[in-house]
Amino acid sequence: MTRQTLRLCITMVTMLATYAGSAGGQTIIIDPRPVPPIHPPHPHPPRPPRPPRPRPRPPQRNMPLEVKKHAVDTSIVDGVAVTKLDQVFFNPYDRTVEGTYIFPLADDVALSKFSMYVNGQEIEGKLLGVEEARRQYESIVAKMRDPALLEYLGTRMFRARIFPINPKTEVRVKLSYTQMLISHDGLVRYRYPLGTEKHLAAPVETVSVLVNIESKTPIKSVFSPSHKMVISRPSEYKASASYEGKNVFADKNFEFYYALGDKEFGLTVLTYREGGQDGFFLARIAPPVKTSAQDVLAKDIAFVIDTSGSMAGEKMDQARKALKFCLSNLNREDRFNVIPFSHEATTFRDTLVLATGENTEEARKFADELRGIGGTNINDALLTALTSAPTADADRPYLIIFLTDGQPTIGVTEPDEILKNVSGKNTGRVRLFVFGVGYDVNTHLLDLLAEQNRGARDYVEPDEDLELTLASFYRKVSEPVLADLSLSFGDLKVYDMFPPELGDLFAGSELVVAGRYKDVGAKAVTLTGTRRGKKERFVYETTFPSEAQTHDFLPRLWATRKVGYLLDQIRLHGANKELKDTIVELATKYGIVTPYTAYLVTEPGSVAWRHRGRGNRLAQALSGLDEEDMSADYKRLAMRRPQDDRSGESLFSGAGAGAVRASKRVRILQDDAAGTLVIPVFAERQEGEAKKRELASRVGNRTFYRIGERWIDADYDEEVETKKVEVFSEEYFQLIRKHPELAKCFALGERIIVVVDGTAYETVPSAEE
Repeated sequence: MTRQTLRLCITMVTMLATYAGSAGGQTIIIDPRPVPPIHPPHPHPPRPPRPPRPRPRPPQRNMPLEVKKHAVDTSIVDGVAVTKLDQVFFNPYDRTVEGTYIFPLADDVALSKFSMYVNGQEIEGKLLGVEEARRQYESIVAKMRDPALLEYLGTRMFRARIFPINPKTEVRVKLSYTQMLISHDGLVRYRYPLGTEKHLAAPVETVSVLVNIESKTPIKSVFSPSHKMVISRPSEYKASASYEGKNVFADKNFEFYYALGDKEFGLTVLTYREGGQDGFFLARIAPPVKTSAQDVLAKDIAFVIDTSGSMAGEKMDQARKALKFCLSNLNREDRFNVIPFSHEATTFRDTLVLATGENTEEARKFADELRGIGGTNINDALLTALTSAPTADADRPYLIIFLTDGQPTIGVTEPDEILKNVSGKNTGRVRLFVFGVGYDVNTHLLDLLAEQNRGARDYVEPDEDLELTLASFYRKVSEPVLADLSLSFGDLKVYDMFPPELGDLFAGSELVVAGRYKDVGAKAVTLTGTRRGKKERFVYETTFPSEAQTHDFLPRLWATRKVGYLLDQIRLHGANKELKDTIVELATKYGIVTPYTAYLVTEPGSVAWRHRGRGNRLAQALSGLDEEDMSADYKRLAMRRPQDDRSGESLFSGAGAGAVRASKRVRILQDDAAGTLVIPVFAERQEGEAKKRELASRVGNRTFYRIGERWIDADYDEEVETKKVEVFSEEYFQLIRKHPELAKCFALGERIIVVVDGTAYETVPSAEE
């Protein structure tokens, strides 16, 4: 029987690292080999020898075993982390196989215990040092003719043999280890590589990660730049974070951070900077985990509710329920008013009143009587809300929650005049939060009302729940703890900060600021805010380094926010060449889908399609679209899921389904706190009989585009001649040793063009192939 080689790559295993270190890793079973059956001696004479067989083809990389379960449970107590892994693999083939299980382990991870069990029995393994592990990785890559393992060069390796893996059966692997985590400036980093899509042919049935943290020092913030996590904060000294997926391709690394500190408000600053360039920073401002009644600022709030005829029926029912929920959850010292409007505005009371039990109960009865009838007088409603408050009170934030499902039809109807009237009346820095219901709203008017009055906007589409959306928003803003925030960086020059204005800080939420910085060194970052009429300052010592490349997600996060901001400026104020060119430049460099660059970039190994190329160069393919072209692209792609209705979406329309969706998705870009926006866009371009398919992928801070059989660095200029390097050759591995950052780039495939220190390298197949 021919000893055919199959390759199995299994889901990532937890690796922990401190802020300063990287601990990338993955479990892999390589060379699961079919075991030939043992036959008894045969009485007949042996057959004549067969002619030699042709040399076998290189093993196929897409013949993996299946992963049924991948569960990670980590407990961190005062910096000591105990990680437990539970994996279940399934051999779908009809042969018994054996394999080698490898676990890449970063050199800076100090282990005090490492154990491994297969089907309940402890398995002996060997921990290889960096150099020996490097030789093993290179040997495997050359033997398998597969560069996927290159990204783990520079790590140590735990290796163990697994046998037998019986046909049509499961194998359960349990692994555990203990390590010390080190806090750097109060910040600890947890990293769990999950980039397995490039290794697996089928999704993992169940992936789960649970991390429990306990600390004697208060935990100020827990956040993830990579995944949407469920975070629980039972106390200042405990936190947990979890992620779970079903039938998923775990295609990007899982990581999160937790910050320690003794100050009342937590401030965490992450930085990224390549030598000779300006740096990127991310600042997260967190309130105390537990707040008392004394910590929460009393607020003034007006609920301005559209009761025009178009709101009649289910929309009015949901609006009444949402309003009653908000009224029931006012704080005792809050003041409020309810202002329904149709052809004119009316009020629950002539002025704001205290949220006593009697007043809120009367307001709930008032809400029950609201009916949808008449026209829509937006100007009158907002001016009434702004004049119903008494003299501005610096001790109390004033919020207006404005809900409408239509365009102005009564009174002042010109959007520019409404905007001028509202801004002129808003002399007390009132915050205006806008909710548009349905598709008949003027998104440009509503978005500008929010932008010019220090608020935010959201839209509720016909198939969404208005009551749930409004109630969820109110919970976020119901307990302000610090008002009118600002950040100062001393003599450090910072620029391009998004959002440009911070606003207020509410209990249970965080403010996230992304920006660029020049200069270096230890700097004092000052957080300033107002509490009960008094300015308060909180000072934090932070280092802004000349070079820091651990947090390589920061450049794209910053770029995503800036692109969202610029797109909003185009939507609301019109396009110009400078804005469009800036969007194209950022989108091309950082792999961001926009109306001007209709392609999708995902993490390494993920598939995407790019639509509409003009010429061979990326710059030509991604720019040069006029507004008419852009609207057509946006109509087809527009950062939407394939199952969405594709009618009428346009960046420039003020009303309709397309305008609402465009506003919502641009806001998502601006609010993307993690840089993880992955929007499943699918498009294709017909070229004669064949469809052109291109892919894009992110590796660290680089963007690669798949054109033909090659992955091409976005920084590559096609006028520059490449230096050819034969894949899997000694020169190939020497180049990786000289530039370790290339390992992850070369892991994309065999045909790569990448720019390093001004030289463009191109990997090409060996002459034997």
